[in-house]
Amino acid sequence: MRFALVDNVKVEPQPKLHGVCPHCGEVMISKCGRTKVWHWAHKSREVCDPWWENETVWHRNWKNKFPVDWQEISAFDDMTGERHIADVKTPDGFTIEFQHSPMRLEEMRAREAFYKNMIWIVDGLRNDLDVNYFNMGLSRKPINADGPQAHSFKWLGKSRIMHNWSEANSRVFFDFGDEFYTGKPMLWVLVGFEPKSKQGIVGVYPKDLLIENILNNKWCDIPSIV
Repeated sequence: MRFALVDNVKVEPQPKLHGVCPHCGEVMISKCGRTKVWHWAHKSREVCDPWWENETVWHRNWKNKFPVDWQEISAFDDMTGERHIADVKTPDGFTIEFQHSPMRLEEMRAREAFYKNMIWIVDGLRNDLDVNYFNMGLSRKPINADGPQAHSFKWLGKSRIMHNWSEANSRVFFDFGDEFYTGKPMLWVLVGFEPKSKQGIVGVYPKDLLIENILNNKWCDIPSIV
């Protein structure tokens, strides 16, 4: 985790620092090595949220685009007693989950049902080949004349990243890096994908616009592509 409580203050890890988990109250120790992102870990090695995944620099860079008070927020279901930690949750209850690792369909469905109003932002840079295959299979000519641009694509790789995320009920944005699209940094919204034919449609969405809409609590203004 990025934050723990030290003297009831939400702080980031520093060498040889101890704190308390803001979500379960257990003792946490700082992990400040040379290879992994500095983070907090439960001293008991128990994870208080089974949905939590180890964070990467990519996670942190995305989280840094939003206020600290919106990051790593406990979400609690009064009916079931279930609790999870949202990567980012706005004051209006809109959740953003940043996903680097592959995910089972059962967990995807469970998260979407729990958070309800949410989007996924998926790390398309986890596998270097995914970026190359997406680039090769992407049609350069938009399929629509008006509104946000949409492009068809043919998935050429063996990776099942498109297959798996085509099962999502919430909107999925792929982050394939800032240099992939000419001009402003863009995200790719998955509009649809047919696993058998390996063909799909993605929309182009400015990264800055998505962040601005969420920061201004205008996430309902995020339009459909087609």
